[in-house]
Amino acid sequence: MRIAAIDIGTNSTRLLVANYNGNQVIPLYTDLEATRIGEGVGGSGIINRCALTRTLKCLERYINKCLQFNVEKVRLVATSAVRDAQNKLEVADEVYQKTKFQLEVLTGEKEAELSYLGVVSDLEQAELKKYIVVDLGGGSTELIFPTPKGIEYRSVNLGAVRLYENKKLIADTSTILANLIPEWFSVNPILVGVGGTVTTLVAIKLGLEKYDPAQVHGYQLELEDIRSISNKLNRLSLEQRKTVKGLQPERADIIPYGIYILEKVMEILGVKKITASEKDILYGIIITA
Repeated sequence: MRIAAIDIGTNSTRLLVANYNGNQVIPLYTDLEATRIGEGVGGSGIINRCALTRTLKCLERYINKCLQFNVEKVRLVATSAVRDAQNKLEVADEVYQKTKFQLEVLTGEKEAELSYLGVVSDLEQAELKKYIVVDLGGGSTELIFPTPKGIEYRSVNLGAVRLYENKKLIADTSTILANLIPEWFSVNPILVGVGGTVTTLVAIKLGLEKYDPAQVHGYQLELEDIRSISNKLNRLSLEQRKTVKGLQPERADIIPYGIYILEKVMEILGVKKITASEKDILYGIIITA
């Protein structure tokens, strides 16, 4: 079956068109646009008209692309920014008017679950108990980990865009992120990361002129590499950051804040490396469509 997954994230709106045969997602087309629907939500509590207009234009283009690929089913979801917005019902209505598809506004737990399903679709089932998944987005961060009773999901309202727009949260970052970690947690996990911060760090580390998912997927970043990149970016002005190889110019303003959150997550977990995954919530959306 040919399925399209569209994810309206706080910073980016993404599309994955894929064939799904019941046990394998075979990508046919991907796209990403930095629509930043979450712009200002942390302060105003609403999705503003400019951000929504950008996103609706992007969705219109994505739906046309789905028609070109003869997609049989389209699944459209939104995460942290829309979830927290006071006007999310109005946003969902406008999305339906523009696309004729219902918008699913995911809870933090459902977002974490779909991200986890996407990641583990690429892993050996017998090894899953070793992995912990961190999904670092624009508006929220999720941690997903196996327990003897099944998979547990935790989410906090702290992401790269949210921290960028409310820098007062920096002082409370460690305390907020500590809520992701269960009291009983003491294992030494294999950490897998999804989201633009993690994949961008790999692209910067590799110095990619053009983003290449094949090179990014499965790449292992050391915490010291992350700290080194962070120090380098923090010494640059915004305009200088926009010229860094591997860094999308539209992400240059928020990337230091995403990296800061990732560093704190790794420090709290006591891990020294993280593996980047290109198989994320978009894969989970298709698997459960």
